[in-house]
Amino acid sequence: MMEISNTSSAQQLISLNETQISKTLYSILVSLYSVDLAGGITGVVLMSYHLLQRRSQSVMTAIIINLMVVHAILLLSLPFRLSYYISSEWKLGWFTCRMVSGLIYIHMYITFIFYVAIILIRLLKLEFKKCYTTTWLAVVWLVGILVILPIFISYYGTTDSYKDSECFQFQKDIMKEGMMITNYCLIATLMTIFSVLTIIQLAIIFQLAVKYWPEMNSHVEFRAHMKSFFFTLVILVCFIPHHVFRLYYIKHFHQNGDHKLLLYNEIFLAFTAMCCLDMLFRLSKLIRKRFGDLTVGYNGK
Repeated sequence: MMEISNTSSAQQLISLNETQISKTLYSILVSLYSVDLAGGITGVVLMSYHLLQRRSQSVMTAIIINLMVVHAILLLSLPFRLSYYISSEWKLGWFTCRMVSGLIYIHMYITFIFYVAIILIRLLKLEFKKCYTTTWLAVVWLVGILVILPIFISYYGTTDSYKDSECFQFQKDIMKEGMMITNYCLIATLMTIFSVLTIIQLAIIFQLAVKYWPEMNSHVEFRAHMKSFFFTLVILVCFIPHHVFRLYYIKHFHQNGDHKLLLYNEIFLAFTAMCCLDMLFRLSKLIRKRFGDLTVGYNGK
């Protein structure tokens, strides 16, 4: 009888600990998505104002505008994620859940493509006519809408055992053979492209630093490559951790059914949305300069 009582107490303690861990992880998710939402909106608004003032029609401007659009689409979906993690209940139906879930992946891979395009244009010093720029940008969007989203909707959320009050829990679907192969291919492709571009960029930056030392910051060529390397750092911080963890997640989730792994995966996914802050960081120097000018002007009065 004593053994049964001890077993019951131990199970209750484990259940209590798991509940507390889940609450902590939910709080982390709410914090991350709140930062993504606030910082992302601020960055998109400020960058829009900045581009309106410049009135540039370059290839780089076109890519930045498309980046802002894809960020804006993700930002529109974040309040739904926040609502779910705050209330722990999904009230908008299963199809809406799948759409909101798919948007964060579409955002991640389209953003990655745009980052790679920016890096390659700077590396190879490419020039495009306006019609060619419009065409390949349209192709990128079509790939996201007609390839990535249908793949996600075809595999994720198709298992009947999910509850209507839950969302973003597709751990059973990810174990399907087709989805596992797709995930491994995406991870391998992204990691390979990132590694190759990073090595090339670092080699060029090192050569330019040696060539122009110690006044390399005064040279346009060096500054241009450093601006491109900013996007490499965004990929490193926001996308790479998610894909590295996803390898572990796919391999180990079915072995122990640990639902904490699901929440850890969601946290790494929330970090991918941090790339929405790229516009804010890109404008940080300009913002500091404007703020400094205002401060000087105010003190002068």
